[in-house]
Amino acid sequence: MTHPTNRSILAAWSSIPRKLRRAVAGLSPRELRTRGGSDGRSVREYTHHLVEANLVAATIVLAALGKQGSRYDWSWLIPDEKWMQWLRYDRAPLEPAIRLLEALCVHISGIVENAPGGMRRQVRLVSSPRGRTARRSVRQILEEECEHARHHLRDIADARRASI
Repeated sequence: MTHPTNRSILAAWSSIPRKLRRAVAGLSPRELRTRGGSDGRSVREYTHHLVEANLVAATIVLAALGKQGSRYDWSWLIPDEKWMQWLRYDRAPLEPAIRLLEALCVHISGIVENAPGGMRRQVRLVSSPRGRTARRSVRQILEEECEHARHHLRDIADARRASI
């Protein structure tokens, strides 16, 4: 089995907005409300969740690139049902969110490609207020987000099938 190159990982991560746009293309407001998949979320909620996750991942990448080994506390992030209700993901428009993600991927990819050793740079993640840190490289962060997107794109496809 061949291991993905840094360039292929960046390309895969940058393809998330295109895949997301394709997954929701042509859906009616009713179809965007269809629930399904592994978390029982609506298509609209999965879409906003993926945009949010990649927005956070981009800030983690910037922290790693800006200062090798910096500490990034993301314990404030609780993307559960209550979180989605507070943010009104059930009603928020999708087009601006997807456009944001498209621009974000282009921007962050350019920064990573131009930073010496960018994919190897690391950050120390804290996922609970008094928790231990876990080291992650930029490469690992982007790979994890690609897998996260694959998972939720399948959820969107499952929810779409359920609406037929």
